[in-house]
Amino acid sequence: MLYLILSLIQLALTPLIVLGIARYQRLSQVFAFILVAAITYNILAHIIIEHLATFGISTLISAGLGLIVFSYGDHFFFAHTAKKSQSSKFFFVLLQLFLFLHSMTDGAALIDVAREHVGGHIHPEKLSQSVLLHRLMFEAFIWKYFYDRYSSRVALLVLLNIAIGTILGFVTSQAVFSHMPGYFDLFEAFMGGALLHLVYDYGKESIQKLR
Repeated sequence: MLYLILSLIQLALTPLIVLGIARYQRLSQVFAFILVAAITYNILAHIIIEHLATFGISTLISAGLGLIVFSYGDHFFFAHTAKKSQSSKFFFVLLQLFLFLHSMTDGAALIDVAREHVGGHIHPEKLSQSVLLHRLMFEAFIWKYFYDRYSSRVALLVLLNIAIGTILGFVTSQAVFSHMPGYFDLFEAFMGGALLHLVYDYGKESIQKLR
């Protein structure tokens, strides 16, 4: 419950976080690098590698699937297709559905692993911590995206959509994994791969800026 509460507080503070990023750009760039480094370390050292010993190739498949699904989703909605279709109401609704499902998977990763007795590795909170760090950057991007293209009211409604999805994902995760605790490790690997798409995007943008 602690990580869920922290995620909702963080979500509510998103407009202020975006203002801080705009005001302290150099400091925010350093902070973003630290966040990405922390996420990368948590995922590779404490999720992927630890689960390889138990699940082997299934861990890599789950992580790869998470990376592909979320990378493609972000690219589809926020890259070339979005530029052509952002005025479409259908596309807008589809985007909200994607963000809702995205937030549900985040919420599912925020359960108290030790208390719920799911999963089997020795660093049960690393996934929740990584999700919070990821959302700090992702939610700032989401706010700016909708604020610039639509309005502050629309951006607030999008944050509300994300909040509802997060809570629903959290509740659903508790119900599902309490009956199938052994599968939480594979879900962790899937989410680890999903979070790595942020690392990939950050690296790609950094390389483009250097050119």
